[in-house]
Amino acid sequence: MKVLILFFIVFNLQAQIADASFFSSVKSINPGVIHLGKESFTSLEYSQEEHVKHHDVPLGGIVGGINTNVDLKRNNAFLGLRGKVIGAEVLYDKSSGEYVQSIKNPTRGDRTITNSAEAKFIGGNLDLYFLGLSYGKSEFKFLNEFRVGLVPDLTAHDELINLTYSNLLVGTAIPISIFRLGFYYLIQNADGNYEYTYYDGTTGNKGSVETTDVTLKSKGLGIGLGVTLLKFRTEFSYEKMNKASATFKSDYPGDVAVSESSSRLSMVSELKFYSFNFGVTYKIMKGNYSDLFDIIASNILYKNLNSSDSRNELSFKFSYGSSKGFSPSLFYTTSEIKNKELSPVFDNGLEYEAVTKVTAFGASLSYAF
Repeated sequence: MKVLILFFIVFNLQAQIADASFFSSVKSINPGVIHLGKESFTSLEYSQEEHVKHHDVPLGGIVGGINTNVDLKRNNAFLGLRGKVIGAEVLYDKSSGEYVQSIKNPTRGDRTITNSAEAKFIGGNLDLYFLGLSYGKSEFKFLNEFRVGLVPDLTAHDELINLTYSNLLVGTAIPISIFRLGFYYLIQNADGNYEYTYYDGTTGNKGSVETTDVTLKSKGLGIGLGVTLLKFRTEFSYEKMNKASATFKSDYPGDVAVSESSSRLSMVSELKFYSFNFGVTYKIMKGNYSDLFDIIASNILYKNLNSSDSRNELSFKFSYGSSKGFSPSLFYTTSEIKNKELSPVFDNGLEYEAVTKVTAFGASLSYAF
């Protein structure tokens, strides 16, 4: 059994529903494809993402709209064991994000607020050749400190969000000659609480606190069809999540995000050329579709997306190296979404144009023996 020790950077490059990737360290969405891979491996990863959002809100003397930057950093450890019949994967992922919102207002003064979010994910996949099982848990925490103006004309509140997500997924993959067919069924739940703190606008002192328990439940499915040759593979897949059902206090003053139905259409192509591997992935996501280990941006930037809002993502990937020795890799990802959203400052029920751009890039070094 060959063991790969990989220092790799990955940003949403996985689209493995019908077959395993040529890039061994890419996590499988469908656990039923694990046994189709060729190598066992372990990896340590670090990645960075930048989300830049411009919200064109022209009210209240605001100049240049509301601008938001979210910088995400991620560390994870990944272990994969692959045999002819049974395969397994274990992933631990820790993410942190800095949320900076800036407003220029000559009347009430410029404002820059910096908040933080963190998430931890641990999950495992087990492939029994004919059936794959996956279970994962993710803890999400976000403190949003809202401030407009100064004492004695201050508008302020804090909102603390603590949620624990869980995923249970069952899938399978069937090779038929050069063709690959895979599908899965998913149950996703979340439990936790929201805490809303009032402030006195004339003194700036803390006021009363309101809390609510929150329960979210949703289901999803995915199907993939691909072709795999000795040096080339391509795959098309479609994934769908239904609208989440939610339970919380109806008079809670904060914004409990309940995702609309969402979907992800993916195309991935990979090529082997001597010791080189090349990969390209293109995704079209509608609504707030996201993976369980990528919930910071989902809960901060994309929580209010409608099911018709579309986000396109393009990723390139490259690696060099044989089955033994060192193998460096590079990747680049870009994404953009244009939509209309309610103002986070003015509660007037009106929606305004928003544009969010995402970039990620990195390098890796692997060693196989």
